[in-house]
Amino acid sequence: MFETITNYFVPNTKESAQIYRTKIGVFEGWVSVLVNGILFVIKLTIGLMVGAVSVIADAVHTLSDMVSSAVVIWGFKQSEKPADVEHPYGHGRAEYIATLIIAVLLMVAGIEFIQVAIDRIRNPELVTSEWWMVIALGATIILKEITARYAEFLSSMIASGTLHADAWHHRTDAISSLLVVGALIAGNYGFPAVDGWAGLGVALFLIYTGFEIAKGAVDDLIGKPPTSEEVETIRQIVMNVDGVLGAHDITVHSYGHDKFASVHVEIDAIKSTGEAHDISEEVEARLEASLGVEPTIHLDPVHPNDPLVQEVMNHLSEITLQDDRVTDFHDIRVVNTDNHQVILFGTNMKIGMTPRDIIACNQDLEKSLKEKFGDYEVQIKVSPMHRY
Repeated sequence: MFETITNYFVPNTKESAQIYRTKIGVFEGWVSVLVNGILFVIKLTIGLMVGAVSVIADAVHTLSDMVSSAVVIWGFKQSEKPADVEHPYGHGRAEYIATLIIAVLLMVAGIEFIQVAIDRIRNPELVTSEWWMVIALGATIILKEITARYAEFLSSMIASGTLHADAWHHRTDAISSLLVVGALIAGNYGFPAVDGWAGLGVALFLIYTGFEIAKGAVDDLIGKPPTSEEVETIRQIVMNVDGVLGAHDITVHSYGHDKFASVHVEIDAIKSTGEAHDISEEVEARLEASLGVEPTIHLDPVHPNDPLVQEVMNHLSEITLQDDRVTDFHDIRVVNTDNHQVILFGTNMKIGMTPRDIIACNQDLEKSLKEKFGDYEVQIKVSPMHRY
């Protein structure tokens, strides 16, 4: 049903995926504004008629949903803007700002209603309602859950954290309305304090949900690491290019739906400059075509057929099998002249290691290599934790 509705109002034409994504986000925003506007009027009317603080709090919660949905529309409109001089990476992170605004609105509404709810608990007032009011509020719960599930459906279509947040905004409103319905029923049977407790429950739910949504938005704004699946997908695409011997130090930056990736690619040092350039171009083309990322490729020339390099590689492989602190090694080079005898390579360490742990691991690697290769100097370059 959701798919049929979406295809009717937002048909997927031959326009770009970015334009379609924006249309889906804006459409969900307007659906939410319409639904929340109707429910706000219903809840506020009932709340004022019976004087129930829990119902009025729930109405304000719905109003915040309406405002947040308008923010969703703003966020997608902003992210649609192309890159400019002041924002060379586009406006994709405006979507995260929109999500953060939604979260703040939730928490502010929750904090404001805590005081009102506590006052109602201390000074309970008998709240009686007509049964049609209870039924009407019950119907709003069903409608809000349907809206939440539709927002989740659209979120999965375009992989949007903002729509996911808006869906949970709808769901928390449905849950808070459930508490309110319980309070009205309790009031009809002579338990006035339940109204205040239900209002407090709604307020706390608002704060908790807002905090969880804000945490996710802040993580996106600061910068989250790519998933292991993303990293491995990039690595496999790169490794499938002819002439590539290794791929490491993969970095991914996200700006909304726009992603930028950099990869260090190992090639045989005997390749000519032209051949190396062609390999780099092929890697970039495949990454852009397969994942839609903007790639930057750094070439590392290595000597895979050098016997000493192979010996060092085999020794490092044995070490990594026994030492879980080292997750990867790469770019192995050996300088063997009359004046210099140096083993050089890069390595990735286990995430979460302290600087002291990294230094200790480096010292252990150096000691092991010097025991194996005598007087060779060992130089190890540890990749930062944002490279994989």
